[in-house]
Amino acid sequence: MALFKFEGDLESLSEPQLKLVESVLQKHGFKEGKVTVEPVGKKGDNYAANVKRFIHESDGDTFKMIGKSAPAAEILRKLMKTAVLFNNEIIMYQEVIPKLNNLQDVAGIPDSERIRFPVCYGVLNEEPNELILLEDLSESNFEMLNRFVPLSNEIVRLVLKDLAIFHSLSYALKEFQPETYKNFVGKIINMWALLEEDVETQMFFEATENNLKALMDSEKYKKIITGSLSQTKTHVKKIYNYEKNSKYSVIQQGDCWSNNIMFKLEKGKVIENVMIDYQLSKESNPAADLLYFIFNCTDHGTRVKHYHEWIDYYHEMLDFSLANHGLKSNRILPRDQLDADLRRYSRATFGFGLLHSSMVVRESKDALDFKALEGTKEEMTDIAMAQIKAQNLDGSTVMALKHRIMGLVDSCLELGLL
Repeated sequence: MALFKFEGDLESLSEPQLKLVESVLQKHGFKEGKVTVEPVGKKGDNYAANVKRFIHESDGDTFKMIGKSAPAAEILRKLMKTAVLFNNEIIMYQEVIPKLNNLQDVAGIPDSERIRFPVCYGVLNEEPNELILLEDLSESNFEMLNRFVPLSNEIVRLVLKDLAIFHSLSYALKEFQPETYKNFVGKIINMWALLEEDVETQMFFEATENNLKALMDSEKYKKIITGSLSQTKTHVKKIYNYEKNSKYSVIQQGDCWSNNIMFKLEKGKVIENVMIDYQLSKESNPAADLLYFIFNCTDHGTRVKHYHEWIDYYHEMLDFSLANHGLKSNRILPRDQLDADLRRYSRATFGFGLLHSSMVVRESKDALDFKALEGTKEEMTDIAMAQIKAQNLDGSTVMALKHRIMGLVDSCLELGLL
């Protein structure tokens, strides 16, 4: 007889995944009870995972978890590189993040200067049943902000502080436990490197670039966009060659944007944030994390007004955080080196910003739902390329996308990043 009764949105959940949920509940002292499963988010909020909330109720007690499960369809998994994405995140939650937390403990870093990570209750790294069970941050009054609203200067600074702490912990690990760092890096796979060898991905990138160029009225914008996605392979190869044996590389968050960050508000003001998605984590330069976040989460006006002070603040926080481990930024990552790397990584990150913009600007009804694609790999690619076309969007969304792309181009030009 089953100890736990599951009900609700059980679609896409396998028997091994439900057994993991039961195992975690038992470890928390629960012996029986009802487990209600609810979907989390809507189309466009998450592209590579099915996200559900598990609510256990027994004897008046309630315990909640968030579960990220992998799609099971074989062809979709190959197209999305699902096994790689989940392997990366499982390695981060199971091995890397506990080590980073340990470094914070050993250094005696107070709560106000620590980075907070979601608690991971358990993982299943068994294809095609991958599942990650995490703390439900909404229980601690964290929430996701509206992805259509650019982040303010104050919120950007909060996230930059966390990125600086995250990078400083990686540098400390690299400095004092180089073999452990090397072991972690060997397990985390750079998704972008894999995608650049994929014919269907290249076709999708080229189609996206052509669609964005078609939106532009001015040759100025068309010229800047040209090659930013269709030549991604070339841009990324230059980065890889630079990164070989680079002493400035860290383990990155990799996908730091609004939907992958939870925020705690107090009287309408954001006071704390937690980064929640590590599927695109990889070893790379801190500049890539910084530009990805700034390009994808802010608008043109805020960027050009605050960009330089943001970089100043990040480097100050990096120096402050490194000092907790007896390290100094002028040896680990000098400011002039960071400035040079920001320029070096700007072209590739600009291209990813274009790709990102073409997807996240869409309302839920128009969002690309990769998990729902069916057919052969080629057929799914054709469907995705058809859906990406701006002609399929309503007028207001087209204008929002056009405004966002123009702002990204103008910011890069004004800041000397292109």
